[in-house]
Amino acid sequence: MIGEPTRRLAPNARWRWRIQQVLFWLAALVVALIVAGQVDAGWVSTLSKLPLVGLVVGTAAVPELRWRRWRWDVDPAAVVIRHGTFTVTETLVPIVRVQHVDTTSDIIEQALDLSTVVIHTAAGSHKIPLLSVVQADELRDRIAELARTPHGA
Repeated sequence: MIGEPTRRLAPNARWRWRIQQVLFWLAALVVALIVAGQVDAGWVSTLSKLPLVGLVVGTAAVPELRWRRWRWDVDPAAVVIRHGTFTVTETLVPIVRVQHVDTTSDIIEQALDLSTVVIHTAAGSHKIPLLSVVQADELRDRIAELARTPHGA
């Protein structure tokens, strides 16, 4: 049986999440400023400052917390994935259920030399995101090899 997952995501994962947080909170700030400009109420002006707080907290604290909580590991029986910022979810993917595995990388991940491993089963897919490209390729190949190995051999 697989124990507690010990492997972490790439340190650059925090930068990917910071960029995501900045884009989200800047969009929220624009919306809040538009609403504050259209409505003449003191409480709307106060509420429009919340995205600024979210921008500061979201870019500093949330990516660090997510990175510290993300863990994964692989053994011949299963892939275990544990993640969550406030609610922690642990997923166990039996190797015998793996149909195929691949890697993906969006434009921001490519700029940060990151890649995501996607494990496909009949029930859906599971991701181990934001690994270094080399680590993701090695993990993809390892899971694929384990899935090809006759079970019980």
